[in-house]
Amino acid sequence: MPGDPHSEITRDWPEHLRAHFPAHYFHHVTETGSTNDDLLALAAKGKARPGEVILTDYQRKGRGRRGDRWEATPERSLLFSVALPLVEKREQWCRLPHLVAMIVGSAVESILPNSGIQAKWPNDIYISGKKLAGILVETIVHPAPYAIVGIGLNVNTRPYEFPESLSQIATSLYAELECESSRWFVLGLILRGFFETYPDKLDGFNEVRDWLETRSYLNGKHLSLKTASGNLYGTACGLGSNGELKIETKTGRIERVISAEEIRIL
Repeated sequence: MPGDPHSEITRDWPEHLRAHFPAHYFHHVTETGSTNDDLLALAAKGKARPGEVILTDYQRKGRGRRGDRWEATPERSLLFSVALPLVEKREQWCRLPHLVAMIVGSAVESILPNSGIQAKWPNDIYISGKKLAGILVETIVHPAPYAIVGIGLNVNTRPYEFPESLSQIATSLYAELECESSRWFVLGLILRGFFETYPDKLDGFNEVRDWLETRSYLNGKHLSLKTASGNLYGTACGLGSNGELKIETKTGRIERVISAEEIRIL
């Protein structure tokens, strides 16, 4: 990716948004263990800045929720983390992963407007039943409350480059478009989405919930969920006011799930 990355990322941004993301807030490294770990370390030292980004071409220890490994071919994907100061209303913190899903999904829709983007609760973006992107949100409260948002998006990965175990369940922008995309351009769309919507859309959350509801991957599907309070079986039937997954059990009772260790479609 030749040229000045920061200029490419912010090329189409209005001036007031560029002011939130000066060049020294962007760090591009060839390889690292985990961009989330790197930003969490900065936050723990009180050195993270709002909107600061670490992006890498290759992660040795990339991970998703529950510590699942994130596989990515070097220089083919967007692998980055962004630091966001947490809002004072703690009850809104659980809304953040859902806002991020809308931000990433909306960026992809601007490139693939008729692709049938789906959001799989709570943190994945799918196209045609295959995973395109994953989101990992981790928080730290001392010395200042921050969310570190990690995003992995398959951009230019060729179908034959996915590991055999992922070849039938993962996709990329390249696989959908049949041509390469600029990682900097795609990153610019996503980061602009952050600066335009965070934290305001945590307050006006109905727009986020509606976006997710109309693109839900799980709605209507029969699920088995492993939660902190035990196993739960039922049919996904929408989202609650804070983005929790609503499950209708066989008895007709509606359970609200804030987080789940495992979700299986039956």
